[in-house]
Formats: sequence, structure tokens, C-alpha cells
Amino acid sequence: MQTRKMIALAAMVLASGSAMAGGYLTNSNQNAAFGRNLSQEAMIDVLATYSNPAGVGFLAPGWHFAFSNQSAFQTRTAESWFVHPEQGPFALGYVNGEKNTSATKKFKGTATAPVIPSIDLAYVQDRWSLAFHFGLIGGGGKCEFKDGLGSFESKVAMLPSVMNALAGQQAAMGYAMETYMRGKQYYFGGQLNGSYKLTDNLNLALGLRAVYATSNYYGYVRDMKVVTPDGAQVPVKDAMAPMITQLATAVPQLVPVMEGIAGVAGDVNLNCDQTGWGVTPIIGIDWRINDQWNVAAKYEFKTRMRLENKNGESKSASALAQLDEFEDGKKVAADLPGILFMGVQYSPIEKVRINAGAHVYFDKQATQYGHREKELDGQTWEITTGAEYDINDLVTVSAGWQTTNYGLGKDSRYLSDMSFVCSSNSVGLGARFHVSRKVALDVSYFKTLYSHYDKYHEDYNDVKANFGNLLGQVEGQVGQIAQGIAAEDAAAGVNPQADPRIHVINNLSASMDGIKAAPTVGNDRLHRTNDVIGIGVVVNF
Repeated sequence: MQTRKMIALAAMVLASGSAMAGGYLTNSNQNAAFGRNLSQEAMIDVLATYSNPAGVGFLAPGWHFAFSNQSAFQTRTAESWFVHPEQGPFALGYVNGEKNTSATKKFKGTATAPVIPSIDLAYVQDRWSLAFHFGLIGGGGKCEFKDGLGSFESKVAMLPSVMNALAGQQAAMGYAMETYMRGKQYYFGGQLNGSYKLTDNLNLALGLRAVYATSNYYGYVRDMKVVTPDGAQVPVKDAMAPMITQLATAVPQLVPVMEGIAGVAGDVNLNCDQTGWGVTPIIGIDWRINDQWNVAAKYEFKTRMRLENKNGESKSASALAQLDEFEDGKKVAADLPGILFMGVQYSPIEKVRINAGAHVYFDKQATQYGHREKELDGQTWEITTGAEYDINDLVTVSAGWQTTNYGLGKDSRYLSDMSFVCSSNSVGLGARFHVSRKVALDVSYFKTLYSHYDKYHEDYNDVKANFGNLLGQVEGQVGQIAQGIAAEDAAAGVNPQADPRIHVINNLSASMDGIKAAPTVGNDRLHRTNDVIGIGVVVNF
């Protein structure tokens, strides 16, 4: 039934999207030094293997190696209401044994990724160079919502209204449920670049990245009940039993229909794995104009990704119709977008380097399941700046800034409270300690300051549409029953309008029309936090 379908759908799209800096599905912070200088597009360093692959060719001949780890800590909060922010249905709920305190609820998820490693290795000759990068290209860690989200609690919160309308009396005063959601998502990327100096100042690079994606979505919505006028929490089927018994006497044919409605409150348990892989072609150019100026660019082509579902203990795709997106064994479109990096570095004096850059993520051309990318208003773009200062031969300090703007438009249907991004500004600082002539240590910290995003719903998460579909099916069954009774009456010479069974059916139809006409407006205020600590080592052999 529709309620169970929507709850299952909500659980399985949980936690999609990047857990760090960058676009919807991509992470641009690929080393610890990123946190202390968020503008790496024209940087010449082994750490630039990801952001400026052509710049690696200007390193000193020989081997260069770097290892980094970053630890990211995030929260994702949706402050949600529907029908009314002060007297809406959420105020009537009990979730995981606790009474909701308000009609506007905060659904908070925590995402942690204590270990985000990356490796860079390069070998440079006079004209040729080879470089390798490994890192977490997208995702990173798990996101946990211990008390679920408004998008699926709202479906359960509708049950009292539905039951009261069908019963024609105040049979349910609230609802109760147990819920939990968790998502894990990792996109690992191994990248190999080769570059060649066309002149002493101009270097071209070509590369390929292999991307392997692995995700798991686990959760449940179970033990759904309604709260009776005496305060008892009763399973929906048991609460509807008196009404079903009454209908069994008046119109026996309606009993299976009502039992079907009661069945929407069955438990849903989810455990869905997704895996897939893709290949990203990469081209880059670096023009070292002179000792003061360096200009660079990189373009990553779209990565075609198809994620294959594997359901474990799950009543999602296999047991519930119309959830074909998560059907066991099915491959789901989840492309990574093409990305353009552009940057410039200016060194007014030998000890100072100033960087600026821009990124464009071509999200509208990255195919998603059901062509969800068409809901976007535009592409994602970023502006970065950063500066480094060599205090002495031992210590370099640096700081940086990045602004990220997503092409969401107003009240974007691309976003949900389960998977969302917000435009932001990130600031970072840190230092490089030159332990020896060949070994350096990077330490950094950056914080992302997100804007709030308000998503207004004329029909909160399609609550009315989904219950409308359910009730539409019920109305079709009820209509067939009415036609059968009318045929019986006609054969017996009885006016159908005088038949009490028709009166019961008409009342039931009017109740369903009232449910579909009820207001279901709502709003999600979406917000995130992000803190990342990095430490890394660079060795120039």
C-alpha cells in the first residue's frame, strides 16, 4: 500500500550526496592541505595530482609522495511541519517511546567519517611525468537519523485522520511508531595521470580515474499504532476492528477493502546494498608564465555510474510493488557530473603565494534515476581563494575560503529532507612544517558555514497524492461493490437509493473525498554543519 511504499522509499534514498566539500556527489577536499588552502587549482605540488594534474610536471625531477588523513564531522537537520506549524499532526505523535513536543519537529542526523585517507605519488623526469592519486571521490562515512525524518513520519501521522474520517467519529487521537534510519556511502577513486611539457612553461596532462561505489541503506518503520481516546496505543488493524465488524453486518463486501486499508501499517524493514563502478577521463593544462604567475585548468568528463541493488532482509523492492528503483539486482543511474577546474597562482614575493580558482559542476547533465537532474535550476559553481606565507625555512602558514552555490532554484524537488545540500561558505587555516629538506608535515582545519534552505510544499512530501492514490484504488473497489448492489436492487425491483447499504457506501465515499480535500501544505527548513580536521605528510625523494 502507498504508506508502506513511501516509507520504504524514504529509507533507501537516505544519506545520498557528498559528506564533505564539493558538489552533490563529489568531494574536492582530497588532501589535508586543502583545509589550510582551499584554492589548489593552480598549485604546484604532489598534492595537486587531483586538482592540477598538469602542474605536477613542474616539480623537481624524482619521486614525490604524500599521505593524508581527514576526519569529518557533520550534522544534517530538517526542521519540518505540515498542515500547520503549531497545530499540525506531528504534535500528536509518539516516536520511539517519546511524545513529540511540538507540531514543528527537528529531525537531526549525524554523519561521521573519522578516517578519510588519500595517497599521492608522482615521478617526474625532464619532460615526462606520471602521477597517481587515491582518495574518497564522493560520499564518506555514515549518516544516522535515530528518530527518522518528517518525510516518512508524515505518512504515519496521516493514519489518525484517515481512520477518523472512515469511522465517522474521533476514534484516534494520535499515532505511535518506532523508526531508525542509517545510510553509508563511499565512492573510492584511483587516478593515474601522465603529462608532457610542450615547452619549458607549458605542460599538458591526460588521466583516467576508476571509481568504485559502495553504499548501504538500513532502517525500519515498525510497530505503527494509533492512540485511542482513552490514551491506549493500539495497532491500526485492532483499532479498525470495531468498524470492520460493523461493516461486516451492514455491507459484508466492504470488509476486505477496510482490511486492506488497515494493512498499510505493516512493518517495513530495509537493508539494501548498492555497488557500481565507472571511469572518468581527465585532461589538464598548466602554463607557468614566469616565476610570479601560474595558470591552470582541469576538466573531468562525466562518469557514467550504474549502481546494482542487492537487498538483504528487506521488504522494499521485492515485497512492495512500484519500488522498482530498488528492486533486487536492478541497476540504477547515478552519474558523477563533469567538472571544470580553473585557477591562478600569483607570487608577489618569493615567500608569498596567492591563489584563486573556480569550479563548475555540470550536474544537469549527470543522469540520475528517473532523470531527477531535470529538477535542477542550474549548475553548481564555486569560487575559491587562498594564501600561503613562508614565515621561515621551517614553517609555512596559510588560510583559504570557498563559496559553493547549488543550482537548486526555489522549493526544489531535487532535494528532500533525506538527501539535501545547502549553499555555503567554507573557511580554513593551517600550517606546513618543514621537518627536513625533504619531509614536510601538513595540519589543517576547515569549517563550512551553510545557508538555510526552505522548501515549501503545497502537498507535504506528496502525502495527499499518495493517500489519494490509495483511496482512489479503494474508491474503485467501493464503486464496483455499489454497482453490484444496485444491480441486485434493480433485479428485485428495489430503488437503490432506498437501500441502506448504498447509504453506508455513500457515507464512506464522502469520507474519502474529505480526506483528499484536506490541506497538506508543509515546509522543511534544511541546514547542515561540517568540520574537518586534516593531517598529512609530504616526502620529496
